[in-house]
Amino acid sequence: MAKRTGKSEKTAAKDQAGPARGSTPPAAPPPPSDPRLAWIDRMRVYRGRAEPDLSIASMAAALERSTAQRQRMLGDVIDLWNEVASERVRGYATIEGLGQGTLTLSVTSSSASYELSRVLRDGLERTLVDRMPARIRRVKVRVGAGE
Repeated sequence: MAKRTGKSEKTAAKDQAGPARGSTPPAAPPPPSDPRLAWIDRMRVYRGRAEPDLSIASMAAALERSTAQRQRMLGDVIDLWNEVASERVRGYATIEGLGQGTLTLSVTSSSASYELSRVLRDGLERTLVDRMPARIRRVKVRVGAGE
C-alpha cells in the first residue's frame, strides 16, 4: 500500500516537474562541514577523468612532425638518391634510414634485393659514398621492411 504524504496528486506532479517559471532554481547543497570533505569536493573538478580526444588532429600532427623530422635528417640524402639512382631502382627501393654512416634501403622482394645489390656493386654505392663521405660509409639492403 502507498504511503500518504498529505499532498494532492496535482501538487505532487508539480513538485516532480521542477520549479515553476520565474522562480529561482534550487540552491546548491551547502558545503560539507568537514574540511576534508570540502577539500575532496574542490579537487573533484581536477581529478576527474578527462574526455579522450577522438579527433584525428593529434594523429595528423604526429605524422606531420615525423615527416618534417625525416626531411630534416634525410633531406640531402633523399635528394642525392633521386639524382644518382635510376628511375627503375627507385621504383622498388626506398630509403628507410641513415644511422652511424649506414644508409639502409628497403626493397619489396628478394629478387629486387638481388638486383639492387648488383646495381650497388656496379658503382652506385661508391658514388653515394663519394658524394657524401661525411654521412654515408656503407649501404645496407633490407627486404620487405618499411612497406
